[in-house]
Order: sequence, then structure tokens, then C-alpha cells
Amino acid sequence: MKAYRLFTTADGHSAFEEGKITTLQHIAADYFFIQEDDASRLAFDWHPAPRRQVVITLRGTLEFTVTDGSTFLLQPGDILVAADISGSGHKWRRLSEESWVRAYVVLEDGKDDGFVVNGK
Repeated sequence: MKAYRLFTTADGHSAFEEGKITTLQHIAADYFFIQEDDASRLAFDWHPAPRRQVVITLRGTLEFTVTDGSTFLLQPGDILVAADISGSGHKWRRLSEESWVRAYVVLEDGKDDGFVVNGK
């Protein structure tokens, strides 16, 4: 499955890498929840992730931006591993008409997130 991982660099900036989530791997999680933004919410400015979590987009298309200006798109079915829990963080803006609906899976501290970088 297509995935991106946000992480904090040694100098406190946010960056990302593209990869996939290993299939059929059990990933230790504390809990999960579903969130839908009001259709009027078009963007969320710079922020670090509040905790290590997997975000599965169910509806909506978003553009994420990291500190150096690099961007990537999240579409329904794409997975985001948000691990940039310190530093400058990231921002996003919604590109689609519909609201962003996503499932959050909050990861257990110190456990593998199942993310594999492309080409490895």
C-alpha cells in the first residue's frame, strides 16, 4: 500500500519519505478513531504530529508540505505515518471539494510502524 512517513530531522525540521506499509504485519496500536473535518476547513498551518500515528485517508485529497517546501499528495487509500512529533512540523491543504475523512491508528511507543522505504 502506498505510504508516506513524516519525520523530524536532526536539525528539528520536518521531512518525508515515500514507501509502503508491509502487508499482513501486525502493528501494535493503543487505539484508533475516525475524524471528519468540517467541509469549510481547507488547510491546517504548521504543526508537529501530536503523537506517532498512522493516518489512513478515506475521503478527500490533500497536499502536505514539509519544512524545505517539498510536497506530496494524499488520496483515498493512501497511508501517512506521522512521526514528526517535535520541531517545525508540517502543514496541509485540501485540494478536493469533499471534506477530509480519515482513520487514525495511534501507535504504541517504541513499536514498529510497518513502514518500508521504497527501494529497500
